[in-house]
Amino acid sequence: MGTGGRLLVMGDVHGQYSKMQKALALADYDPARDRLVLLGDYIDRGPESWRVVEAVLGLVAQGAVALYGNHEDMMLRALANRNRGRLSAADVEQWYANGGETTIAGYRDDAETLERHLAFFRSLPRWHEERGFLFVHAGIRPEVALARQSLHDLIWIREPYILDYEGPQDVVSGHTPTQYLTRYELFPDIADPAKPIVRAHKFFIDTGAAWGGPLTIMDLPTQKYWQA
Repeated sequence: MGTGGRLLVMGDVHGQYSKMQKALALADYDPARDRLVLLGDYIDRGPESWRVVEAVLGLVAQGAVALYGNHEDMMLRALANRNRGRLSAADVEQWYANGGETTIAGYRDDAETLERHLAFFRSLPRWHEERGFLFVHAGIRPEVALARQSLHDLIWIREPYILDYEGPQDVVSGHTPTQYLTRYELFPDIADPAKPIVRAHKFFIDTGAAWGGPLTIMDLPTQKYWQA
């Protein structure tokens, strides 16, 4: 990555491989010039989760940063003891209810690829700081130091972060689709919920690719963005 390159962030992909490739092309992403941060949730709901993970592995090899999301966490929990013949029914049920059945079907009994992807998920960082921005999958709990944030909050938090965090650090997150934010009085002026939202030191980048919305890449700090 070039030291003077752009700082780009991509929202939740959720198995939307075609949208991912199109968004990267629209942004004219160049790993030799740009830094790319991916916010997690590469899998589930969309039709090509395994292909997205392969693409993310390639991007990381070229210098991108890929974070851990709650869907990667659900998959790891659901499959934790499969080699011993013991699966947690509750964890499998939760994962399947959130798109996991489509994901596991995509591996078509390819155990080697599945194991490689699970190992990759285990290696993913929970947050990333660069150029004054904090990147995290879901958000952070206000008034709690970063080192003391729980994993659950980092990958699952919604209301306490959305409603109460006011800085001072700029936080860039996915997890909560921008369409979901229209229910809060904090965002009464949202004209198009399919666009990224920036409010009170919070950057919401997940524009609902998993639900038929676009996948977004944003350039920080200019806030220029591309959608596929």
